[in-house]
Parts: sequence; structure tokens; C-alpha cells
Amino acid sequence: MSPFVWKRILRSPGRQIVALLVGAFLAVMACYLSSYREKQTKLRAQTYASANVLCVVTDVTGTQSDHLNMGYGAVQAVMNESFYRLPAYVKEPRFKKDFLLNETVPVIAVSRKECADALDPARGGGVTLFREDFFESDDSICLISEEAYRAAPDEVVSGIVKDPRADTRFLQGDGFLQVEWTVAGYYKGVGETVYLPFETGMNLCETVSNGLRVDAISFLAKDNTKLDELKDAASDVFGTVDQYAETVSRSFALTVHDEDLNTAVTAIEQNIRRMNWLIPVVFALTLASGFLIGFITTRSEKQNYALMRSIGTKKRVLLRGVLTEQLTLPFLACAIFGAVFLAPIPAVITFLLYAAGCIFSVIRAASVSPAQLLREQE
Repeated sequence: MSPFVWKRILRSPGRQIVALLVGAFLAVMACYLSSYREKQTKLRAQTYASANVLCVVTDVTGTQSDHLNMGYGAVQAVMNESFYRLPAYVKEPRFKKDFLLNETVPVIAVSRKECADALDPARGGGVTLFREDFFESDDSICLISEEAYRAAPDEVVSGIVKDPRADTRFLQGDGFLQVEWTVAGYYKGVGETVYLPFETGMNLCETVSNGLRVDAISFLAKDNTKLDELKDAASDVFGTVDQYAETVSRSFALTVHDEDLNTAVTAIEQNIRRMNWLIPVVFALTLASGFLIGFITTRSEKQNYALMRSIGTKKRVLLRGVLTEQLTLPFLACAIFGAVFLAPIPAVITFLLYAAGCIFSVIRAASVSPAQLLREQE
């Protein structure tokens, strides 16, 4: 910066302070709003990625999600990508089938620990496995309660198993089976319920049930940004929940519990939309402010500009000096706050818009020729 320009800046400190404050305010607004919008955009992506949207198969009224006694085709609809669209949107499928041991003891075949409260740490349960492949196995193994295991750690669970929901008219086998299961772990707490691997339960169904049956199905959505596609794919197999349905085309429905996710995403998207119209408003004000401040600060300098032109100062040199005088402090403000908010692009845009408005008014003032100024004074 030349000594001449620096002297001119110091000669009118009030105007320069106003330009500095306006430039700083506009830079802060543009950088803050842009930074906030970027954070909200990232938060939306994180919300989609971190949310666990549970999808549950229910009856058509949506009131029952267990003891549904579904055919194995429902399992295939969730797992078999060769014949169904839905599996492409499924993560962590959970299947459950109930039996009775010795008429009174509940036996539940599960595909994951999340299938039962007693096994899931997230719901206050917990499980200790002696075999890491327990849930993938089809061996004759089981889980019992910690209380039962401490009392008899080497016990083998045995007895007669039945399916309480089997239709005895259509049994493929005898309807009961003598079993003996090796204890392969225990779950937290007390209770007499016995848990089996899901595939072990399916093997039992061949004898004690009406074919392969399953009592509960649920899963997590693989991609929370594609929930509409998931629902559309599910409509190939499952109906929609209708509490007042009198006639139904399908026996079961799929409920997607995306209410919390939708509430969170809607609030974030409202913030993003608000920023999308506030930022252009700030940019428009920046352009107008550059013009207005440039006009006010150069209006009283026309005579000085004309005098400088009359003594030989080139128009290009004069314009460069005046613009440097007008834009130095706003440039510093934009640079500082762009660095503070880590938003260089909004800061650059703010400065360019301010400069564009200022250039238009400065050109009008600095382009006045001495002869034209004399005619205006006359």
C-alpha cells in the first residue's frame, strides 16, 4: 500500500471505521451462516448413519409382533435376494421361534442376542457364550440362566419339546421330540427359559411343527436414506398396518419405526432451508452495502479526483488508489473472520460482492472529468 493511500485512510477515520464494521458484520454473518449450514448438513448425514431404524413384522392391525406363527416364506422374504427386493435394504435380521419343553418350560430359538431382552445388553440383559458361533450354529446346544448354570454347571438340558402353536391336524412328524441339549453359555439373571440357536429351532420344526415356522421377525434398515424404497420393496410381501381393516390382502404387515429419525431430520432440514435463504439475503446486503458506502465516501471527493486528473494523474492509477482505500479494511475483516470460522469461500464471496458494489460507485465518482465538474458547478 502506498503512503498516499495510507494517508487518505487516516484522513477520514470515521468513514473507514464504518466500512470496517460493516465489512466485519457482513463477513461474520456470511461465514457463520455458511459454517452453520455445513455443520447441519454433516449432522444430517451423521443422524442418518447412526440411527437404528427398527422394522418389525406384525399382524395387519399392528398390535401383535410375537407369536405370529408365520411360514418360512417370511424368512425368505427378508433373506433371499434372488427372489425378493426387500433383502437389499435389510441389516441384522432377527428371527424367533417358540417351543415348550416338558409342557411348561419356555424354549425360544433366536438368530441374534437382540431378539430377547434377557440376552441384549442394550435392554439390561447380557449373555456369556462358550461358543462364539452359537447364534450361527445348528447343533444341539442351548443357553440357560446364570442362576441355573451356577447351580449345575455341567447339566445337560433334556426333555420333550412341543410347538404350542402347531396345528395337530397337519403335523409332519409326531408333534413332539425327545431332545438333549448341551449348555453352551448362560444369560444374565434368573429364569427357566432356554434359548436355542435359530437354525436348531428350525430343525425341530420339521418334527414338532407344521413345517418351518417363525413367530417373530424384525430387522434394522441398512440405509436410512432409503426408507421409502424399503417400504416399497416390503409391499411385495407385507401389507400396511390398518387397525380397522375388515378385509386384508395379506396376513402380516411391516411397521417401520422411523418416527424419531424423521423428527430429528425434519428439524435439521428446516435449519438448512433457513440458511439457504438467509445466506443469499446477506450476500445481497453485502453488494448493496459496498455500493452505498462507496457512494457516500466518494461523493464529496469528486472535486479532489477531478483536480488529480487535471494535474496528470491517469484514470487507471486514480481508480486503483481509490479502490485500495475503500477495500483495504473490509478485505482485512473478511480475511480474519474467514479464518476464524474456517469458511474461506463465504469470506471470499463476501469480499467480492462488497468490492463489486464499491467498484460501481467509485468508477462513477473517479471518472468525472475536470471539464464536466466545472459545468456541474456552474
